Amino acid sequence: MDLIEVIGGRGTPYLCPNISALDRHIVRLYTHIKNTGPLFRELIQELWDDIDLLLDRRRFLELDLQVSDTPDGDR
Repeated sequence: MDLIEVIGGRGTPYLCPNISALDRHIVRLYTHIKNTGPLFRELIQELWDDIDLLLDRRRFLELDLQVSDTPDGDR
């Protein structure tokens, strides 16, 4: 079974069945960071940590796509 959900540091679930869904989460989190005041440093760090988790998932999906595109990918 493929991992399709990433759980953020605060328990926030991010459904990530594909790269485009994942990218939407990253953009939303980045926008939230930009709109959050500097007094909320802990929240900003938590959001960056969630982005890091999502980027890890993104890299996994990219590698999975590369394997699927190879002639031996259907093993």
